[in-house]
Amino acid sequence: QLARAGHLVTLYERADRIGGLLRYGIPDFKMEKQLIDRRMEQMAAEGVTFKPNTNVGVDVTAAALRAQFDAVVLSGGATLARDLPVPGRELKGIPFAMDFLPQQNKVVAGDTVPHQLSAKGKRVVILGGGDTGSDCLGTSNRQGAISVHQFELLPQPPDTRTDGVAPWPYWPMVLRTSSSHEEGVIRDWSINTKSFAGDAHGNVKQLHGVRLDWAKGNNGRPMMKEIPGGGFALDCD
Repeated sequence: QLARAGHLVTLYERADRIGGLLRYGIPDFKMEKQLIDRRMEQMAAEGVTFKPNTNVGVDVTAAALRAQFDAVVLSGGATLARDLPVPGRELKGIPFAMDFLPQQNKVVAGDTVPHQLSAKGKRVVILGGGDTGSDCLGTSNRQGAISVHQFELLPQPPDTRTDGVAPWPYWPMVLRTSSSHEEGVIRDWSINTKSFAGDAHGNVKQLHGVRLDWAKGNNGRPMMKEIPGGGFALDCD
């Protein structure tokens, strides 16, 4: 938009390719990267300059940017993942989604990724039932996972919109099934992960969880309670 208004625009990017989450967060089977490349070619023809592999604050200082440009727009993404601080979290084989997904995108793009995180021949558990978890599912199946479980902390949403959960015009809190789910997964809801157990080499080998009962508290908001006897252990890699 700035370029089309007549401004000279330079875009700095820390990663080796332009595109942010579209490039490295969304798998190619959901969005082919040629779409990004086509848009970049169009923008470059309109006068935008792209500078990947540039970590602002490290490779170029803020003072240098302010001296060279009339305005600086901060449009960086959120790359700090939400952790799960439970016993056994330090075991090998428990990566963040955004450590796992970009590596496969790089491989599809023709890069070589040493020691790539791969689900091939592994029993996989995905913690989180949203779009990112779905992307990890589709990637794990394509890499050749033996099995994939996907756990969600919250209860299973209804199949259709209900007045009690999300009346119109609120966003409909309904059960969503992606193409990745249709390719094969064991989904479960109201699961809280309590800890991980590993082998003698420090590799994760088991997830310990508990089933939850969600009920409204005194303030009317849902509260989770562990179901007595609802604990379980699941072998995983």
